[in-house]
Amino acid sequence: MLTSCSVHREIQKDTKAHDPQIDASSFGMVIKPIVADLKVASVKQSVTYTADLKLPLSELKDNAMELFLTTHKCDYVVDPVFSRVTTVENSRLSDIKITLTGFPATYSKVYQVDSLPKSVMQYSSISLPVKRVEYTNSIISETKGKSFGMEFYTGFVPSGFVGVQLDYAKNVNGLHYYLAVDRYSTPGTVEFDFDVSVQNTIRNKKSGKISFDHTAISFGVFKEKSFSDRFKIRGAGGINYSSMPFVSSVKSTSDKTSFNSTNSLGLRFGAALDYRLYHGISFVGRAHANVALRDAISQDGEYTSKVSNIRNSDYPLLNISAGFRFNF
Repeated sequence: MLTSCSVHREIQKDTKAHDPQIDASSFGMVIKPIVADLKVASVKQSVTYTADLKLPLSELKDNAMELFLTTHKCDYVVDPVFSRVTTVENSRLSDIKITLTGFPATYSKVYQVDSLPKSVMQYSSISLPVKRVEYTNSIISETKGKSFGMEFYTGFVPSGFVGVQLDYAKNVNGLHYYLAVDRYSTPGTVEFDFDVSVQNTIRNKKSGKISFDHTAISFGVFKEKSFSDRFKIRGAGGINYSSMPFVSSVKSTSDKTSFNSTNSLGLRFGAALDYRLYHGISFVGRAHANVALRDAISQDGEYTSKVSNIRNSDYPLLNISAGFRFNF
């Protein structure tokens, strides 16, 4: 009862042979020669056979020949030419396609003769050309597949920022879509001035040196270019949003208003050098610039001011960092 439920596997092997040769000497008799007339088509035909990888490689050409005979309903192929394309993915054989081109031919008449015709005897003495042999005419190496990457990095200019980036590509050689978050862990100092409009009166405000935290979020695309088996360089572009809350609010006593943070929306341009350490693990050197296009200041208090002409003197434009990348 226990063994009756065991896994059962059945393997079937279908073998066909097309061999016009008859070895009559093995029967101890002599057979009259057989002559066949062929009707050869005037136009070349072709078929493409996608190989079953479970079959021995030595039998693939015969299967391509059988496909040709079946497709074009012929008995013979005149001047057959085989072209084979082999695809290897991740060091494994994934696909073999054999294209066979030739003239289809059919037997129009088969008959026996007492002696071979003179034309047949003359043909046997003709010096025939060298037999066509197989050779490799090209090898194309192409990397395909989806890509998911993670990067962790720390900054040198300005110092004290860390970041993480996630990216995805439908094709590893195509565009990568990324999302990056940078956190400036060491508070910086900034000095900015701006114009406020209170009850139709425009006043200029100067913050003086104040401390702030900084978080930047960016999303966009990047493209990679390989220079060797280990080196890649990439260019990136996207949209960047920066939030810089002040450690201490800037207060305006006369307007009974406090200014709490400044925010900016703009563009990010970046580049990176990728050096592969191991399969799926790389060391990366990065540089990016955040270009602010629109600035805003958050505020609260008794009066709401209209803020304009925000000028930030110490906003970090160039950011240089290094870290590690993991590819999946």
